[in-house]
Amino acid sequence: MLDILNVHRPVIIPAHSRKQHSILESFAHFAQMILGHWARDYVLRLFDALLWTAAAYVAGILWMGVSLEETSKIHVTLAYTLPLISFLLFPVMGCYKPWRTLDYRSMLQSFFLATMCVGLSAVGITFLMHEISSLSRMWFLMTLLIVFVTSALIRVIALSMLRWLRSNGFNLRRIMVISNTDMSEELMELVQENPGFGYKIIGMMGRIPSTLQQQGVEFLDQSTLVNDFITKKNIDEVWIAALPSQTDTLKPLIEEMQQNAVSIRWFPDLSSMTILGNRLENLMGHPSMVLNATALESKATRLAKSVFDRLFALFVLLMLSPLLAFIAVMVKISSPGPVLFRQLRQGVSGKPFHCLKFRTMVMHFEKGTITQATAQDSRITPIGRLLRKTSMDELPQFINVLLGNMSVVGPRPHALQHNEYYSKQVGRYMQRHMTKPGITGWAQINGYRGETDTLNKMAKRVEFDIYYMNNWSFWLDLKIIFWTAFRGWTGKNAY
Repeated sequence: MLDILNVHRPVIIPAHSRKQHSILESFAHFAQMILGHWARDYVLRLFDALLWTAAAYVAGILWMGVSLEETSKIHVTLAYTLPLISFLLFPVMGCYKPWRTLDYRSMLQSFFLATMCVGLSAVGITFLMHEISSLSRMWFLMTLLIVFVTSALIRVIALSMLRWLRSNGFNLRRIMVISNTDMSEELMELVQENPGFGYKIIGMMGRIPSTLQQQGVEFLDQSTLVNDFITKKNIDEVWIAALPSQTDTLKPLIEEMQQNAVSIRWFPDLSSMTILGNRLENLMGHPSMVLNATALESKATRLAKSVFDRLFALFVLLMLSPLLAFIAVMVKISSPGPVLFRQLRQGVSGKPFHCLKFRTMVMHFEKGTITQATAQDSRITPIGRLLRKTSMDELPQFINVLLGNMSVVGPRPHALQHNEYYSKQVGRYMQRHMTKPGITGWAQINGYRGETDTLNKMAKRVEFDIYYMNNWSFWLDLKIIFWTAFRGWTGKNAY
C-alpha cells in the first residue's frame, strides 16, 4: 500500500507568518458561513425578493425623476408585487441550486430566465388590471436590468470567493474512487483541472492511473477494509466508476459501505453506449438513462429558444417585407408556376413538415428520387440563380419558424429521399432530428452547405450538427446568426 501520510502531515508554518495564516483561516471560516448552505437558501432568497422593490424605486428616480408614489399606481403595485412573484418563481427556476458543482453559465442562465418569467408575470398582471397603458415601458425594463445585473454580479462574486477558498484548501470534500475502467484517470484529471469545486481524491481502488504515484493518492487493494479507510481518512464521498455490466460485482462493496454515513456517487461508464449526450431521469418511479439527450432537453431551454425564434422571425419578416414582395413578383414573372416551393422534409423527432422556399427552378417532375442542385443546373431560372447564390430563396422559412416547424438555428432539414439514403450510409445521421431543423446552423457557417456530392461531406455536416446539439447555448446561437450574415448566406457552395 502506498504511503500518503505526506499529504496529511501538519504543515509547519514559520513563526512570522502564523498570524497571517490564522487571519486567512478565520476569513475562510467566516466566508464559508456567510456563503454556505444557510445563506443560499434563506438570505439570498430574501435579498432577491427585496431587490425588486429597491430596483423599482431606483428606476423610478433615474427615469421619471420622482418617487413612485407620485406616478401611476401600477408602478407602486408592481414594486411590491414583483418581490412576491420572484420569491415563488426563483426556486422553481433553479436559482438556488447547490453552488459546489455550479458553473457560471448555468447560474446566470437560470437567473436570466427566472428574471424574464417574473417580468412576463408582471406584464400579465398589469394587463388584467387594465393598466397596461399607464405602465412606463422604460421604467419596467430598467427595473429588470437593475435586478439582473445587481444579483448576477453578487452571485458571480460569491461563487468566485467560494472557488478561491476551495482552490486554497478550504471547504474540501475528501473522495475515495472505486473504478475498474479508464474513467479513473478521467476523474483524476477532472478534479485536478477544477480545484475551485473543492474535491480531493484521497484513495483509489481498482484500476490505477499512470499519474497516481505523482499525485500522492493511496492505492487500496482488494483486502483493504473499505469502511475502516473511510472512517480513518474522513472520506466525504465514494465515487464508483464502472461499466453497467460490473454493477453486480460491486453490490457487496456497496452493501458494506451502507454501514457508514458516506455519500456514494456512481459514474456509469457509458462511452460505448452513448449516442449523443446522456441524461438521468425518473420514469414511473425508476431511474432511467437517456442515451441520446441533447443540450436542448429542458423545458426552460426549449421555451427560451422558441420565444427567441418567433420574435426574431417576426422581426425579420416585418423588416424585409418590401424585399419579400419584390422577390415574389420577380419569381412569378420569371417562369410559370407558384411563387413558393413546398417540399416535405423531416422535422424534430422525424415528423414531416412542408419546408417553404422561393421557387428557383422551372416546374418539373422527378419520379422516385430528388436530384440535388449542381453549379450549372439547367433547371435553375436566372432569378433563381441569384436567389440561390445569396440564399434569399430560404427567407420564407422564417414563416416555418413562426409556425413552430423550424428554428432559426439548427441542423438543416433534408429531403425525405436524402434522409432515407444517408441514414444507411452515415453513422448517427438520424440523430440530427432530435432537435428542430434550422434556417442556418453550425455546419453551414463552417463551410458545409450546398451540395453534398460525397459521403465525407455529409459525414462532416453531421459531425458539426451533433456538436451543435451537444454544446448548444444561447450565445452559440447568436454567434451562428452573426457569422451567417457574413459567411453563411453566400460562398462557393451556394448554388
